[in-house]
Amino acid sequence: MVGRLPTLVDHVPRILVLGSSGFIGSRVAASLAASGKAHVVAVSRKPDSGLRNHNATIAAADISVPGSLAPFLAGASAVVHSASYVGSDPDVAREVNEAGTRNVIEQCREAGVQRVIYVSTCSVYGSGPHRGLAEADAGYHPESNTSASRAAAEQAVLAYGGEVVRPNLVLGAGDRWVVPGLVKIMKVAGGWPGDGSALLSLIGVEALGELIAGLALAPRHAGQAFHAAYPEPVTVGSLVRGVAQAFGVESLRFLGDDSMALAALRGAGFSSHRVNLVTTDHWYSSDRLWEVAGCPPEAYPEALLSASYSVSRGLGRA
Repeated sequence: MVGRLPTLVDHVPRILVLGSSGFIGSRVAASLAASGKAHVVAVSRKPDSGLRNHNATIAAADISVPGSLAPFLAGASAVVHSASYVGSDPDVAREVNEAGTRNVIEQCREAGVQRVIYVSTCSVYGSGPHRGLAEADAGYHPESNTSASRAAAEQAVLAYGGEVVRPNLVLGAGDRWVVPGLVKIMKVAGGWPGDGSALLSLIGVEALGELIAGLALAPRHAGQAFHAAYPEPVTVGSLVRGVAQAFGVESLRFLGDDSMALAALRGAGFSSHRVNLVTTDHWYSSDRLWEVAGCPPEAYPEALLSASYSVSRGLGRA
């Protein structure tokens, strides 16, 4: 039932998950509820009733509206903030990612909720190459309005004593950005720019949900950031071959430094930054989060793409 909070046993923590109907937030909420170690308040502007678990309550709220979270924060032990805007409108990015996050922090402060975990992105670092970058060695160099707004949001969370989780590329059912973007690059360029040797940090969305849930159930690490990825990076060649196979592409050419392909990508609206993110090394040290979250480190599952993306979606329809 939307908005009604149950009477809970004192020792069971209550954790709010903001953006709980989204790609990542829905997995965090489901993992927390399935753990039996917390009661989840799954908060979203448009709540998804698909989370059917006695350890979960569905609630409607909008982080852009000051005070909207107040009815749900009393007695909460933590807030997982995965409500982000990832589109291209700079005004919406500021409204949701910056102002919305400030609203979350202010309401947590008023309610006495000290722990906020913000789901951010490695894109706040800007273009690489990045090779084995540790969280403490990273700096902010965002190259888009969206990444800049998310960098501002996570800085506010860290200043509050919260924690930040930064995935790089997130794959899985419901992904509307990563794999569809890779397919479009192949279509526009007529192959793959580069030789496929670049190393990338990846994580499946189900594994990411478990990692964030594990972090929320672990002791607080105030003011710290964590990379979220499979421990070993994956070559872009392996990734795009898997994408090609999942989408029924019979042959995939690696184009090297093909100026015509790069010009075609620019003409189709791909910035140099976007192309750089998937054609040069972008991999990050992620061992800390697996350890803190209490999750055994996983290897990249080769079957992830074929299991998560419909092979009926032809290359030309992506």
